[in-house]
Amino acid sequence: MAETALSEPVLGEPGERGTLTIRDRVAQKLVLEATRGTPGVRHHAGGMDKLTGRELPRARVLVSGRRVRAKVDIAIEWPGSLSVIGTAVRDNVTAQLQSVSGLDVDGVDVSIVSVLPASTNGDAGRKVQ
Repeated sequence: MAETALSEPVLGEPGERGTLTIRDRVAQKLVLEATRGTPGVRHHAGGMDKLTGRELPRARVLVSGRRVRAKVDIAIEWPGSLSVIGTAVRDNVTAQLQSVSGLDVDGVDVSIVSVLPASTNGDAGRKVQ
């Protein structure tokens, strides 16, 4: 039997092959993942917050072409340093967006909207009866 040689397809330069579109919702999930992974940031949702979408952290993202801007609202635990945690969130979000999506980050605005009391291990799982 004769073997037929299959030739490798000739590919153009990577930038000329097509496009990749990163939707706002995907960028938002990346921002929230980076924010939750930052030491000092706490998840916070009380009562109606879960129903109204006001739980923390929360993010709003605007993607325009290859550029992105994010606004993040967080809660931190007392006695956390506002500037240290805020800067860490901004740096983590920027790195996550650049490395995973390849987008150019125009800015990350971080608002600390709640400072929560320090949690203790004895309070974990405790409920009012």
